[in-house]
Amino acid sequence: SMDDKIRSIIGKNVKAIRKSIGLSLLDFSIVLSISKASVVKIESGKTGYNVDLLDNIISFSKCTLSELSNKDFMPSANLRDKLIKVHKQHPQFYSILSQRPEISYAIKFKLLESDFLDIPREINEIKKFFEKHGWSYIGTSISNALKRLPNLIEVNEHGEKKNTFVYSRKK
Repeated sequence: SMDDKIRSIIGKNVKAIRKSIGLSLLDFSIVLSISKASVVKIESGKTGYNVDLLDNIISFSKCTLSELSNKDFMPSANLRDKLIKVHKQHPQFYSILSQRPEISYAIKFKLLESDFLDIPREINEIKKFFEKHGWSYIGTSISNALKRLPNLIEVNEHGEKKNTFVYSRKK
C-alpha cells in the first residue's frame, strides 16, 4: 500500500540521516528520546509509529517531513557538523554529537573527503589523522573497516615492512 511505501522511504532516509551523523542506534535513540527498538522499527520501515516520533526526528535532524518522505533524499555531507553547531546549547544532543562517531562515518565523511589517502598510508598514520579530529580508534578497527570498502579503498602490502599493509584511495 501507499502507507507501506512511504514508511519504507522514511525508514531508509532516517537510517541515512543516522549514518550521515555517525551515531549508533543507541546514541540516536537517546538524542531522539525514543527506545532503540523504536529506531529499529522506523529504519526497517515495518510497523506503524506515531507522528510524535517523526517530530522528534525532524526537530533533531532539522530535516523536513517532505525530505524524509522523498525517495531521492540525501542528507548533506556536513550534517553532523551542522547539527553540532545547531545543538550547541542543548547539552543532551551536544554531548552525544561531540563524542567519537562510528568508524564508518569517520572514514566516509572525514578520511575520504580529504586528500589524505591519495598516497598509501599505514594504519598508524590513519590513526593519527583521526586523532587530529579528537577521535581515537583502535588500529585493527580502522583496518577492518577499510577492508570492508573494496570499491573505495585499495589495500596493498608495504614494500619494506613485513606483515604491514598500506591503504589508499582506489583510483
